[in-house]
Amino acid sequence: MAYLTQPDYVKYICSCGQLKPITSLYFCRHCLKIRCGFCICHEVDSHYCANCLENMPSSEARLKKNRCSSCFDCPSCFHTLSTRATLAQPRQAAQDAAAGGDTKVENKQPKKMYYLSCFNCRWTSRDVGIPDQPVASGGWPERTNPFTTRMNQLLDYYKAIAQQEKQEKLERERKKFAIRGKYITLTDKTGLTGAMARNIAGLPSSDGGSSSAIANFVASQASEDVDELPEDIYTKEVNLKQITSMAQRLASPEWQPATVSRLHPLAKLLSVKRSQRCRACDHNLTKPEYNPGSIKFKIELLAYYHVPEVKVISFETIKPGEKSALLIKLTNPTGHEMQVRLLQPEDLPQPEEREEPKSIEKSLEKSLNLEKEPLPETVPDKPSGVRVPASSRVCPPSMTLSLPQRDDAAEYDDDAHHDTDDVILWRKSNKIALRLEVVTESTVASGVPANALLALEYSYRNTVPPPPTAGGTLAGTTPAPRDHTLYTTVLLDLGVVSG
Repeated sequence: MAYLTQPDYVKYICSCGQLKPITSLYFCRHCLKIRCGFCICHEVDSHYCANCLENMPSSEARLKKNRCSSCFDCPSCFHTLSTRATLAQPRQAAQDAAAGGDTKVENKQPKKMYYLSCFNCRWTSRDVGIPDQPVASGGWPERTNPFTTRMNQLLDYYKAIAQQEKQEKLERERKKFAIRGKYITLTDKTGLTGAMARNIAGLPSSDGGSSSAIANFVASQASEDVDELPEDIYTKEVNLKQITSMAQRLASPEWQPATVSRLHPLAKLLSVKRSQRCRACDHNLTKPEYNPGSIKFKIELLAYYHVPEVKVISFETIKPGEKSALLIKLTNPTGHEMQVRLLQPEDLPQPEEREEPKSIEKSLEKSLNLEKEPLPETVPDKPSGVRVPASSRVCPPSMTLSLPQRDDAAEYDDDAHHDTDDVILWRKSNKIALRLEVVTESTVASGVPANALLALEYSYRNTVPPPPTAGGTLAGTTPAPRDHTLYTTVLLDLGVVSG
């Protein structure tokens, strides 16, 4: 979701310091913060095939190795293969019964057969000798990997090692955090671990399978015997049309075909529907419908629907030491009236507690961590450690702007109310156009990006019911919505500074 006619001239500063367009941000209605893709947790809801829209649970998708059993991709150009039907003519068995010319002919009806074909590169399953199938879906022959046994041994070995390391880590944690005084279980009182208690009682060990897998594993041995190259490898003419490319070989890592005649259809990879949660409060930001054919969302907390949108209409050429005109448009996407005030970034109220200065690289490294780490409770809208380049300065007006609620029917109304104010250019439904001034210092060199920071103070009505209190809520009463004053900072891209 992005603008088709306008690049990202306006970028918002996320609570972690990232610069993102409003179409790539989320808004958490519980902690009232703007979140980007690095501030949320991703969870897989369901697996489905994008071609046949077959939905399957995670356990079944794991057994099928995340591939569909009835849809295939072309091994040559990687487009989706289509099933085509043909009529197979039966063989006519004619035998002469006698020398006098008696002939016995067996007539049969043509039988419909199916094969796979690619409409992009014209590759068919007949090119590699795959026989036609009597059914349209399923029944296609599957090749067995000759190294399946060895791969299973390696998987069992590494699983056993991971289980053993996990048990050792648990033992170290038990010794480190010894319980004194009160004992929860008998093993805590006597100092016996679960494995020692099972050995004393004569029971089999819980990790017996892991120990046997490690003990029975046979490591691979390097061999000096290497197959010799053919004698005509340097003299034989190479036909590039019969040799597979690197992408075609890596698409089938089990076999890695070297020639085009050994290409086989590739089972189509499954797609996933994912939900996203806020790292700070653990509430859902997006949650799609379970049906793979539906594009709707049960929960869709995008910043595009909750945060006022800033869009650049036009601007004059930015020159050092001069003032330039800037026309922007503010839009209220919510269903309630919004009060907006433009400020300088340094005029934003500072939170009581700030984080230590951090860079974008550190925030990325922390966000990409596999373990789920909650964000701190107070995260500034503009972290002090993130240096945002700004060569120009916007002069905001000292007035408070009132934006009406969003009205879908008013989108088709072309009449806009033009104002005589020096700041307000026109009003239309939930949109307002402003005329601002941009001041550039005389020390700015020509050719550098002309960027300007602008802070927004806006009112937001939260319709999420508050958490239950000790006194409870009266039956039949609806909790009143709560109004909040929120802040955000945007970066305007105004081209380059001209000399």
